[in-house]
Amino acid sequence: MSGRGRLTARLLGLAAFVLVWECASRALGAYWVPGVGQVAARIQGDWVAGRLLADVASTSVLLAAGTALGALAGAGLAVLLRLSARADAAAQPFVTAVMSIPKLGLVPLLVLWFGTGWMPKLLLVALTVLFIVFSLTYAGLATVDARLLMTARVFGATQGQLTRHVVVPSVLPFVFTGLQVALPWAVSAALVGEYLAAKRGIGHGIEAARQLGDTVGVYQGIVLATALVLLCSGLLRGLRRLLPDIHP
Repeated sequence: MSGRGRLTARLLGLAAFVLVWECASRALGAYWVPGVGQVAARIQGDWVAGRLLADVASTSVLLAAGTALGALAGAGLAVLLRLSARADAAAQPFVTAVMSIPKLGLVPLLVLWFGTGWMPKLLLVALTVLFIVFSLTYAGLATVDARLLMTARVFGATQGQLTRHVVVPSVLPFVFTGLQVALPWAVSAALVGEYLAAKRGIGHGIEAARQLGDTVGVYQGIVLATALVLLCSGLLRGLRRLLPDIHP
């Protein structure tokens, strides 16, 4: 499908979504499903007042920092385990056990360890991303062609050249796929962290609106979180296209 065709399909999908939203609002009432116009007016009002920018910026910084930390740790752990078969065999049962723990269930423990500041929220996002990126990177390393590596060594390729021209191009698509998969979960983790202890952020806004029975405010937060996921996903796709050895 051409770029214009994709854009048209997305616009039609958005129009259908807005239509369904409006129909639900009229059928169920504004308390249950506020209208699109109500939510848009709240977003505009908060933007003019300066509250919206502060909330979006706070959540974006938390999301970016936690995702970067989790991605680096996840990819690094996968590389370390792949470098040593013995370490891999010893660590795999523990990695599998830790991966099975619901990350949101670690929130009370993180708060006990680090208090209610920025650190537990950062670690929650990082842990959410870490194991997804680890799993995809670990799988990607297994796809590196051993015969190609051996042939390159025969022709005198150094370890740095092997890494740059063989290993990295093979693994990076898996890392980007891991980031794409982890992104919605990372946003959810950031929002949960802000529910619990934050003075600003999209999650804080949703929780504050819930306490006041402000349905429009809750929907505003949901719309902002969705827009943040779509924006970050688009940035990842753009970065992926810029890298010469990566093809979507």
